[in-house]
Amino acid sequence: MIIPSRPTSATRPSTNSASAPATPARITPKAFSPVSTFEAGATAKKPPKTPTTPVPTPAPAPQGPEDVPPSKSDPRYDGLKDQALINALHDAVSKHKDLGYNQARKIIFTALDNHDGIVKCVYTGKEVKTNKIPGSNVMNTEHTWPQSKGATGPAKADLHHLFPTDSKANSVRGNYPFGTVKNVKWEENGAKFGTDEKGRTVFEPPDEHKGNVARALFYFSTVYNKHIPADDEAVLKQWNKLDKVDAAEIARNDAIETYQQNRNPFVDDASLADRIADF
Repeated sequence: MIIPSRPTSATRPSTNSASAPATPARITPKAFSPVSTFEAGATAKKPPKTPTTPVPTPAPAPQGPEDVPPSKSDPRYDGLKDQALINALHDAVSKHKDLGYNQARKIIFTALDNHDGIVKCVYTGKEVKTNKIPGSNVMNTEHTWPQSKGATGPAKADLHHLFPTDSKANSVRGNYPFGTVKNVKWEENGAKFGTDEKGRTVFEPPDEHKGNVARALFYFSTVYNKHIPADDEAVLKQWNKLDKVDAAEIARNDAIETYQQNRNPFVDDASLADRIADF
């Protein structure tokens, strides 16, 4: 997935934050240096009996579409679009607590995505029973924005784009871009890997996770000053409408706020994405 940084001609207001350092590009957090792909060889560690940072248990997600409140329109963004909206969103959410990668993984597998002792892969639906970080040959932490494309430093541990995934699916996705698969080379539970109508190698999540992927990438682009290629952006905007925000996604956004003190504004109001012509 080749995702270049946004051109240096675009600028954003500076944000003084230890967890989101500034960069000359848009006077936003410093662009992170590329590294290798996901933590393929990460060694599972048993969490200490008394963790340094307590892991609170989030409230259970409400069930049923009737429980989903309408999108929250934030007055801070009224009348804004394109770069002005990006700047305002960046200022509002870029400051957050850097949990560190080990703590972020512990939160995912023991609390955030652990429901009654079960953690489910967002791609294949496979489940693992656990109360700790599983072995890397069982389940991994998916960086929706790959580490090799800029998810390093504080971004590596940002829960808003991290999800539990089966190790096989995690390996298949690698760092390929997301897209609509036309020629399938691998498929499981609605997740697909292959080539799109233009012959690009892409990974397609199942329908129920497509919107989550889109909103996670819109957030990442906004906070970490990363450009989304036009072809990718067009697909993500379609997915943002196809798979609308549900009760579970809202509950996850609420829970993440308790851990790192910021929210994904595209979950709070998915229509914000339509007011930005170029991420």
